[in-house]
Formats: sequence, C-alpha cells, structure tokens
Amino acid sequence: MEFAFLTSFFFAWSITCARRSSYYHGADLANLGRITVAFCAIGAYILLSGRGLLFPGWTWLILGGAIGLGVGDIASFHSLTRIGAGLALLIMQTLAAPFALILEYFILGHAPSATQMGAAAVILVGVAIALGRPPEGDRRHWRLGVSLSVLAALGQACGAVSTPMAKAACLAANQPLPDGLSQGFLRIVGGLPIVLAFVLWNTRTQGLFAQIRRPYAGLKARGWMLMNGLAGPGIGVACYQWALSTSSSAIVLSIVALSPLFALLFQWLVEGNRPGPRVWIGGAVAIGGVILLRNA
Repeated sequence: MEFAFLTSFFFAWSITCARRSSYYHGADLANLGRITVAFCAIGAYILLSGRGLLFPGWTWLILGGAIGLGVGDIASFHSLTRIGAGLALLIMQTLAAPFALILEYFILGHAPSATQMGAAAVILVGVAIALGRPPEGDRRHWRLGVSLSVLAALGQACGAVSTPMAKAACLAANQPLPDGLSQGFLRIVGGLPIVLAFVLWNTRTQGLFAQIRRPYAGLKARGWMLMNGLAGPGIGVACYQWALSTSSSAIVLSIVALSPLFALLFQWLVEGNRPGPRVWIGGAVAIGGVILLRNA
C-alpha cells in the first residue's frame, strides 16, 4: 500500500507542477518537456541497470501509454489552464474508475454488479456537485476544460486496464511481471511519440516556443518542468505500476483516488487559490464513490 500512497502524492504534486510549467511554457511545450524528462531519466536508469523490456504483454503497456500518457495527457494539460489543477485532477481521478469498469466489461467480459453501478452513480453526483455552475466569463472555455478532463480520465482508464492485461500475459507464459520502473518506461515509450506528433502539429504555424512567457524565468520555469516530469510520468507512474503489481486494483485505485484532495491542497499552498466548499464536498462524495466502487 505504500506505493499506492506515494502514487497519490506524486500524481497530485505532478498536476500542480504541470499547471505552473504550463504558465511559463504553454500547455504543449510543458507536456512535451515533462514526458521527455521522464523518458531520459527513467530510460537512463533502465539502461544502466540492464533491465529487460521485451517480456510477455509488453505491447499492452505500450498501447496503454499511447492512450493514457499520449492522448490522455494532451487533454489533461489543455484542461489545466482552463479549470485549474485541483478540479481537473478531481474529474480525471474519480471518473477513471467507472470508465475502467466499463472497459473491463467490454474487453474482459466482467459485467458490473448493481453495487458497482450504484457506486458509479455516486461518483457522477460528486463530480456534478464539485463542478457546480460554470463561472462568469467565457463559459465555453470552462466547458472545454471539463470535457478535456473527462477525455483524460478515459485515457487513464485505458492505461489502468492495460496493466492487468500485461500481467495476465506474463502469468500465461509462466514469467514474472517486471518491476514498476520497467512497466512505467514502456508506457512512456508509448506516449512520447503521440505527444511529440501532436505538439509539432499544433505549433506548426506559431512555432514550438511561441507560447513561452516573456521575460523567461529560466531557472524557476525549468525547475517546474523538471519536477513535473520526475513526479508524474517518472516516479509517479513507476509507483503506480508497482502498486498494481503487488496489491489488488481495488486497494490501489481507492488510495490513488485521494490525489485530488492533495492537489486541491497544493493548489491552495502554491497558487493561493483556495477551493470553495462545493469543490471539497463534491470531491469527498466522488472519492467515497470510488472507494465504494473498487471494493464492491
């Protein structure tokens, strides 16, 4: 369970760093820098330690990374600047559980029980409470941020489902599942080309560095990007994979569901943006629904 708690902490800190890095670099460059930092750091460790990466089921982790760290994180970064780190992570982490339940039904044939469906309804109620009414101003901007967070939740659910698929392939081949760092690096390998292709396409007219805030706060800006890469797709994903490999997914996802509350606290401490009572109440209800769902 220690790895699950670490995952919750690092995911929450990563989303806070992502928000600050996006402020200095823009969403696209911040996302590309984040996953590149993780690729270089974890890749160097994998190379120096001589870990093998071609084990049964490795393609599932590549696919999970392409959808989760690729498509999902693109949506995540573009939602942060619209609705804030705390609310974005709340939507992503709580909706990922019912999405994973649906995917398990279609892919693995696990039909949801009445209790699970009731818990999913509780999650939706909690998210609805947290969202409340759109704020004054450009409501389309806010709605787009919410929609992107929902898409990011779907990407995370796909990534979560890929892990038991890889584990099942290793069991069928009578081979042990590698550690979390190896699994996490394969997910990064799957996600990096998707992020790179999208960023190059999305910045094709203005240029990759057009959204950098001037004057550039060099050391501070690069520090947020470095912490974002190490905390999220680096250490955070590795701890997540370790937790899923050593504990049941019910326990892991229930503990990781605490990360939105950490993120709201970090957002308050770092940005001085104190979340309203509606967000705290809705978050508590949604997280309670996640715990109910994963233990149903």
